[in-house]
Amino acid sequence: MDIVKIDGQSLSSDDFVIWLKLSGRFNQVIEDYIKEKMAACAARKSGMQASADELQAAADESRRAFGLHRASDTNEFLDDAGATLDVFEAFLEDNLLARKMRDQVQSTDSVESYFTLNSPKYDSVEVSHLVVEGEPQANEIVSLLEDGDETFDNLAREYSVADSAQQGGAIGMVYRGELDAELEAQIFNAEIGEPLGPFEASMEDHFEIFLVTRKEPAELSDLIRELIQKQLYEQWIQDQANVLQVQV
Repeated sequence: MDIVKIDGQSLSSDDFVIWLKLSGRFNQVIEDYIKEKMAACAARKSGMQASADELQAAADESRRAFGLHRASDTNEFLDDAGATLDVFEAFLEDNLLARKMRDQVQSTDSVESYFTLNSPKYDSVEVSHLVVEGEPQANEIVSLLEDGDETFDNLAREYSVADSAQQGGAIGMVYRGELDAELEAQIFNAEIGEPLGPFEASMEDHFEIFLVTRKEPAELSDLIRELIQKQLYEQWIQDQANVLQVQV
């Protein structure tokens, strides 16, 4: 099926699929498509249905979104898509069922239950760091910090070669899973204001010192709620891929 003509050259749906693959966008498109079909399939198996009123509301919403104000506009839109009215209604039904299933998987109770069981995963700490050349200088800086002779902010501005130097070494909030496991354990167990290190930095013969400036116990914020919803749905999708025997 031709989808566009440019300067007399017809480009087909096959050409478009090849373009998606070569541009690296195909996988995301097909993944979204498969996820919706899987969710709709699971919804039907669980007995979920889309009512006539829900389907009508979805159809009206779709027509408004595409500016299909007249029946002739809708017919032309479907003709251009190579779809019949039955195909359009099936598309809307799948979309509705997929949303219903996603809402069930990501329900408030599911999110709160997951958070209760896994809240330590969402603890965060505010961290500063500095990077200097040579272990002797790094040890000297640690001594200055432990003696209270200098502030971490001043030392970072004066000696650090890291990008964060002009911010006094501040790198912001760090969540579990973002750091090397051994370093993460030390940082999350450190006392506020306690210098950590020196550790070998990624640059040769450079050493890194950390300072925890604030600790934030996990709370179910909007950001964490959204993150958990995504995790719950992705895990559910993985489980369904095994149950439904998806083959690509």
